[in-house]
Amino acid sequence: MTRFFISDLHLSDKRPDLIRAFVQMMDELKTHKTPSELYLLGDFYEAWIGDDYQPEWNQPIELALAELSQAGWQIYFLHGNRDFLIGQAWLARIGATLLDEQSELTLEKGKLLLSHGDEYCLADTEYQAFRRTVRSSAWQEQILSLPIEQRIALAAQLRNDSQAMATEKTMSIMDVTEQAVIDSLQQHRCTAIIHGHTHRPDIHFNGQYVRCVLGDWDSKVWFAELKQDQFTQSNASVEVFLKQGLNALQMVHQQTLFH
Repeated sequence: MTRFFISDLHLSDKRPDLIRAFVQMMDELKTHKTPSELYLLGDFYEAWIGDDYQPEWNQPIELALAELSQAGWQIYFLHGNRDFLIGQAWLARIGATLLDEQSELTLEKGKLLLSHGDEYCLADTEYQAFRRTVRSSAWQEQILSLPIEQRIALAAQLRNDSQAMATEKTMSIMDVTEQAVIDSLQQHRCTAIIHGHTHRPDIHFNGQYVRCVLGDWDSKVWFAELKQDQFTQSNASVEVFLKQGLNALQMVHQQTLFH
């Protein structure tokens, strides 16, 4: 079986080109690929304010996912730092299964860990404090009880605050703490991990474990696949992808996960 992975799409009404690219990708998977598994590893939306918010721009996104699920695909979703308010109603609408923030995937040759990745950025203490707050059930219940208009305003404020803080931090602070990843891998008895969040697509291999970092959608569309234990990540410019679809993707990274 070939499994597919994407993260950090940050879909919103501000990027209709990315919405079109995503819908096109789902349509092509549905018609040209054997039903398999698709993993959405967080930050699928730029911001999500609750499952009761169903704007018009989001309708083709949910429809594309629902049709993929109905075509026999298994869809798995893992919360990121932008879409942690996605709940069971959204999952039910598209036919997806929610994963824990650190989920193990047992393969033929070893165990793989899946994560969004933000929990490993321990040097960014300001963000970790924010993360603890917004991931608490009490905070989420309070926010979801607000009128939609207030939630929209709050989401905009949080995005602006996040962007402002990011400009004041070094890239190293916003990257993962390597030891935190190692500790997590050891805890789960895994030797490979796939995550997103950092917007630093790459493959890190130190002889003992493999860390695959997914690319973020912006000027480029990123798409990763895992066939047996071979991880491959490809990309294409959004403009070219909209013209050529999956055929436009060019391999950027490739790595055997288990040795």
